[in-house]
Amino acid sequence: MMGGREFLRNELVAVAEAVVPDQQPVVTHDPGPVNPGVLFDGRGAATVCRVSVETGNPRDPDPAAAVSVAAEALRARGWDAEVSAPENGHYRVAASRDGFEVAVHAWASDWRITFTGETPLVS
Repeated sequence: MMGGREFLRNELVAVAEAVVPDQQPVVTHDPGPVNPGVLFDGRGAATVCRVSVETGNPRDPDPAAAVSVAAEALRARGWDAEVSAPENGHYRVAASRDGFEVAVHAWASDWRITFTGETPLVS
């Protein structure tokens, strides 16, 4: 599980660096393995890791370009990535690779770009 967590974290940071090369990405959420279903369905041993990274360009935010570059960077790293049509100033990319899932979010009203990923569920 920890190898998957490190892989995911490294991928998110690398893609964030590709999107905004002159900024240092920040890991904003990485609590370690959690059990997403323990209170609901008894999967006591099943765990998943969720990691979030943020970056952005406060001087020249361009959410459409950011998600496009993120999708290209993910594809170059072996991910299947799909850019969604913008909705109310919200720009998104969804990507997957070997059971890992990533979502990239950028908004027209904010200069930050958020990269959130989840490892495969492990029992």
